[in-house]
Amino acid sequence: MKLAPYFSAVRGGKRANMERLLRCRDLGVDCDFEACGENAEEVLKTALDHARAIHGLKDISEKERLRARAAVQDAFCVPKGGYNPGGGGLY
Repeated sequence: MKLAPYFSAVRGGKRANMERLLRCRDLGVDCDFEACGENAEEVLKTALDHARAIHGLKDISEKERLRARAAVQDAFCVPKGGYNPGGGGLY
């Protein structure tokens, strides 16, 4: 299973709940966007909105939707700005 490089199993001294993640790069697009959410449906909606607004995709085929769904992975998502494992907060 692939995980993003900034994950930690512990957040704030407590075990974090697993979230779901999809990156444009996971689909072969040269873009740093990451969609993260509590479930695959939430992630896919965010990613599809991004694909339409930023990449100009109008019609997204069922084949591409299935490909995106297959690329969604388990993750511990961290807000942009980074996670400081030593301090337990953002830096």
